[in-house]
Amino acid sequence: MHDYIKERTIKIGRCLVETKHTVRTIAREFGVSKSTVHKDLTERLPEINPELANQVKTILEYHKSIRHLRGGEATKVKYKKKTTKKDESLAVH
Repeated sequence: MHDYIKERTIKIGRCLVETKHTVRTIAREFGVSKSTVHKDLTERLPEINPELANQVKTILEYHKSIRHLRGGEATKVKYKKKTTKKDESLAVH
């Protein structure tokens, strides 16, 4: 494994533990794909730093356990925005 991959993996792991951001958010911050972040955290990190990997695993499990709530909230916000735009366009005409 290349050194830059090891460094990125450790940085991503520490970032997740410190901020508890989602994989999507971290992927945007580091300029890599969600798949890369997930592979770094679940496959590479345990080989590099098992202690950090255990902390990361706990956070990822928590995110997985509440993802149905996050998805529902995102959908609610999405449709609320659409309704607001419709209301505004009707008020203008």
